[in-house]
Amino acid sequence: MTEPINDLRPVGNPVRTRRPRQQRATITKANILEAAARSFAYDGYAATSLADLLAASGTTKGAVYFHFDSKEAIARELVAHWSAALTHASVAAHDLQPPSVAQISSFFGDLAASISVSSLARAGLRLTTEAGIDGARETFAQWMDITSNLVDAAIASGQLPDNSTTRQLSWNLCAGFIGTVNIIRALGDTGDFTARMHSLVTVHLAACTAAESS
Repeated sequence: MTEPINDLRPVGNPVRTRRPRQQRATITKANILEAAARSFAYDGYAATSLADLLAASGTTKGAVYFHFDSKEAIARELVAHWSAALTHASVAAHDLQPPSVAQISSFFGDLAASISVSSLARAGLRLTTEAGIDGARETFAQWMDITSNLVDAAIASGQLPDNSTTRQLSWNLCAGFIGTVNIIRALGDTGDFTARMHSLVTVHLAACTAAESS
């Protein structure tokens, strides 16, 4: 139903006052996620309390609960960031035709780049190995499924041999990726993570071929 034309209520001020409030809320939420990402990535989910998150983000309990109803809700959003990185890298890999080992290298190269630049994706990756977080196990399975499909396509195209080593490739690549992230986190290695992951993928792909010829 149309409002009467003699209704002259001001409409400009609410818009002007709402925008700064929305911007502050967006910044606050981003600070909470960044603080949670650092805490979860370095201390682990179980060892991080809400008090730790409040101290790390410099915000109030009320502000946290305005955006998230629990610590697990924060963790779920971080896992969602990693899931989005998986989807993006998968789409980019499938754009490379025909199916080949180049798709596998592209997929893990893009994931390495995401981990290098996004603390949220990095924390989300770690959280997929934590028990008790809704969606974490499913996101890890998503990663494995995408990798397995890429490997199967490379086998079908003749780019990779069909042997026991290749059938373990998906697991070895995902486990190696997580292991490399954890080693860098623990040792403070400042080396080029994308270059390290390229080397890891290259070594595993070569092992598949070597196993076929041995």
